[in-house]
Amino acid sequence: MKKIIAIAVMLATSLSFLQARGSDVLIIGDVMYQNQAFSARDKQIFDADIEGSRVWNWHHANRYCRRLHLNGYSDWRLASTRELTTIMNRTKGRNGLYAKPIFKMPATGGKYDNVWMWAGEAVAEPNSLDSHIGSFVNFKKNNRGNADMGYKGYVICTRSVKLVHKHKKRAKCKKNRKQEQSKSKNWIKAWKTCSGYTALKKDGTLWQFGKVGECGWGQINPINLQTGKPLYNIKKIYYLKPKKIGQGFRRAKFFNGGYRMYAIKSNGTLWGWGEGLGAKAKKLSKSRNWSYFAIKYAGNGCCSYDIGLKKDGTLWRIPELAFAQGRYKRPLKIEKISNFSDWKKIVLGCCNIYGLRKNGTMWRFSQTGNEKPSFKRFTPKKKSYGCDIELYRVLKSKMAKVKRGTIYSQQPSQAVIRANKDGTLCLPAIKN
Repeated sequence: MKKIIAIAVMLATSLSFLQARGSDVLIIGDVMYQNQAFSARDKQIFDADIEGSRVWNWHHANRYCRRLHLNGYSDWRLASTRELTTIMNRTKGRNGLYAKPIFKMPATGGKYDNVWMWAGEAVAEPNSLDSHIGSFVNFKKNNRGNADMGYKGYVICTRSVKLVHKHKKRAKCKKNRKQEQSKSKNWIKAWKTCSGYTALKKDGTLWQFGKVGECGWGQINPINLQTGKPLYNIKKIYYLKPKKIGQGFRRAKFFNGGYRMYAIKSNGTLWGWGEGLGAKAKKLSKSRNWSYFAIKYAGNGCCSYDIGLKKDGTLWRIPELAFAQGRYKRPLKIEKISNFSDWKKIVLGCCNIYGLRKNGTMWRFSQTGNEKPSFKRFTPKKKSYGCDIELYRVLKSKMAKVKRGTIYSQQPSQAVIRANKDGTLCLPAIKN
């Protein structure tokens, strides 16, 4: 009677964490096991010390699992030592094996009264002195060890499964923020793009929430002169649905202008998206020599610039007129600004471009239209700054606080949103 009760308890314990999905597979935790019945032919092959069916040497066992198509899945692998020991039992069963009763195992007896399975681990790295040794788990002797990869053993394949949760835990967001819809935990950060956000994932993919552009800098909300209240209420819109706009941006440098964004990938290529460029990130130049890019938009009587600096010291720009003419179809032409090839630092003013050359001299280009830029020698004097008087300290010190190989711009700053520690992303509403 006690023996019957013990067996019943053992079966109940096994079933509590073994979940069957079809007769040929079992799931334990986050691992799916091949649980097809071993045939009499498998035992014959094992006793004959040859290969076939479910009996292989270590290398062929791995190949067998990679080629396995079972229960609608094709991403099988050779079970690891940990996965095989998980299905072992502390006590010997009726078939003489230390295996969970719910698990189908090969027959015992015959020429080789043994049941040992290859495990996926190699004892040493390939090309080393011990690269011919693989791991195994023996269900007859209740042990594990290592053996020459040329020996023949039984094979069980496994694959990883994702645990399904009825309710996904929401990220903890601040009061004025909401978690984006995909609930991904792979975000790094996001940049505000006036009417949305551009966000980067750990895999280097780029995503857009809402749009890039339609900025309202300097926009005045009319008020009722009698009550002092706004004539219309400002709407707060959450953009939470991501759309993929690019890939390969891991370790890229990003330059956010609100209306447009630019990025220099780790290979030195220049990419852009936003107004006049299109919704998806596109490659703007074949050159792999880009160092920095900056944007300054027209407003309050100032000019607009999209300026780039290359590692070879040359200076380039995309004329504002090109964005209106291109309309996403024609490739934009990036123009070289000057014949000098030794620019060290650049500062963008209202309608002036200031440059410091490697010889320590300062130069200035004053833009009044779309004429070809021509730099003239510039001596910093307070009266010579005009509308750029706020740049006096920056230029007087010969751009001492401007990092070499960069472009300084007083473009209105756009918020950078950092992902949470768990990789989730919470975005604030955008006022319209």
